Amino acid sequence: MARTHTLKGESNFRWRGAEVSRVENLSDIIFAMVLTLAALQSIPQTFDELASLWRGALSIGFCFILILLIWRTHHIFFRRYGLNDGWVTTLNALLLFLVLIYIYPLKFMTDFVVNYFTGNFGGGQDIDAVLSLAQVPWLYAIYGGFFGAVYTVFALLYAHALRRGEALELTAAERSWTRFEVEFAAGTALLSLAVIALAFALPGHVAPFAGAAFALMGLVAWICSARAQGRIRKREAPAPDTAAV
Repeated sequence: MARTHTLKGESNFRWRGAEVSRVENLSDIIFAMVLTLAALQSIPQTFDELASLWRGALSIGFCFILILLIWRTHHIFFRRYGLNDGWVTTLNALLLFLVLIYIYPLKFMTDFVVNYFTGNFGGGQDIDAVLSLAQVPWLYAIYGGFFGAVYTVFALLYAHALRRGEALELTAAERSWTRFEVEFAAGTALLSLAVIALAFALPGHVAPFAGAAFALMGLVAWICSARAQGRIRKREAPAPDTAAV
């Protein structure tokens, strides 16, 4: 009998993916490549360039956090459900392609934000030569488009697991938390579209701050979590005593 594992903090979710599949091995290789691309920096030629590498380290750190969050969601999916059918393989291939391309707008965005807020523009580098105000909405369209597409794939993956709930013998709590993943991923994808629309709707000098709306991912997660817990409490609530007079 295959051993089952429990993810820390998920005492009610049984891990069905006991063995790492070839699909996961390929996925880990792609994620490693993406992290490598995020870490690429030109070799400093002067001490001033060496001393300014802390900005690059900050940018790399932000990239690592976001990519590892995506990797964790991917990892948990395969550990929870152990699915390896044709639909999962296809969606996983699409996800890997998106992540591989997503690192470029992500690295550009983090580099720009770090340089902007640490005062690196204005010395020898012209900010308009890197990104003009007119280009900001299009940057959000590129970045938000890929980010939303990644979470759309996650929504489809978890929706597939939910459809396979009977075959996977998912408990009521597991079904509820799987639905949470679908709702959160779909909500994040919709939020990405809202950020893009906001960037185009706001005046040029305010458009760069449209990305602050991504902070609402925390609110989306809280709402979806509350809904999941509400479904579990409703199912576990004792039935009313209809025999009482």
